[in-house]
Amino acid sequence: MRIILFIGKGGVGKSTNASATAALSAACGKKTLLVSSDLAHNLLDILDVQGEPGLVKLSENLTILEVDILSEIKENWDSVQQYLTDFFSYLKMDRMIAEEISLIPGMDAIFLLTRILKEIESGNWDVVIIDCAPTAGTLRLLTLTDSSSNKFNQILKVERSLLKLIRPIGKQIKGVKQILPEDELYVKFSRIIEDIGRLGDILRDPGQSSIRLVLNPDKIAIAESKRAFTYFALFGFPVDAVMVNKLLPRELNSGYFQNWFQLQHEQMAVLEKSFINTRILPITHYDQEPIGLARLEEMGRDVYKDLDPAGVLSEVNTVCFEKKDHHVILSILIPNIDKSMLDIGRKDNDLIISAGNYSRILTLPDSLVNDDISKAEYKDDRLLLSFDKRGQPV
Repeated sequence: MRIILFIGKGGVGKSTNASATAALSAACGKKTLLVSSDLAHNLLDILDVQGEPGLVKLSENLTILEVDILSEIKENWDSVQQYLTDFFSYLKMDRMIAEEISLIPGMDAIFLLTRILKEIESGNWDVVIIDCAPTAGTLRLLTLTDSSSNKFNQILKVERSLLKLIRPIGKQIKGVKQILPEDELYVKFSRIIEDIGRLGDILRDPGQSSIRLVLNPDKIAIAESKRAFTYFALFGFPVDAVMVNKLLPRELNSGYFQNWFQLQHEQMAVLEKSFINTRILPITHYDQEPIGLARLEEMGRDVYKDLDPAGVLSEVNTVCFEKKDHHVILSILIPNIDKSMLDIGRKDNDLIISAGNYSRILTLPDSLVNDDISKAEYKDDRLLLSFDKRGQPV
């Protein structure tokens, strides 16, 4: 099974490219699901069909899913919301306000992830294509799947164990029993966190998942995509292609559009240097908007040519270990960044790597828990960390 995420800033044609890829994948005989993870859904408009949020079957092999996030929140958060509302009401808060506060910001993003995981694990699809929200929102969404979710689950297990000891006593005290959460709430919390962590493992597997960055050939879009490429690599999400949308045809290399054509040509040279070893797919600016399944399939054939749209377009290994002499070298792909922005910390078997505004907690394998970092260097877009046994001469 393949999972492909289409990511880019708003207005670059991300949804259209995702739809064209899904249309071609389905035409090639693969059971394909096209999902919108942007709360402002527009897939039905692009495919020129009518429908309500939920699963909409367009053809034998192509289905669209625009998630009804309110239904997802109600299904997954109802019992937790009830507890929080009762808790805030116990603290003398107006119940209507308590109900509003109990809907914690970010719940929509979390249940969007768990809904996507449900489809991935259903076994119904050969390919799942995800039209993501604009870049910054998707970065925040995907960092939720980091290994820190496992740490949070460990905390919940400790709290749950403590409450098992406290609950029999607390229920005998008037007032206290009203605010003690039932065990089922911890089960629900744990399941949500485990789901998010499991989705993260799937999305970091380069054989199963990949990201395709969509951008226009202009300076601002390229700069944002370079930053996104850096941060996705930091968190272990493989980018297998960069799709450059709205390239002016050669016929416009004169007259009014000549300067625009030359600027785009210059930016393509920048792209080639910024995304080394990553496939770049140029997409000509069409003379009319590609709307509807037939035209999107035609666009997909034009973009991918002889390539499999659901295949791995670039081999990417974001994190790898190598044994060399008495060293173990951890190599982490972090492209397009000034090494002065990198910071490394360690606590027990957790490696904390910061790059600019983002930090990742990487859990080391047990075999390295008692090893020391003897050397760190940034070379050829990779952070290289050498581990040695404690007391071992370097």
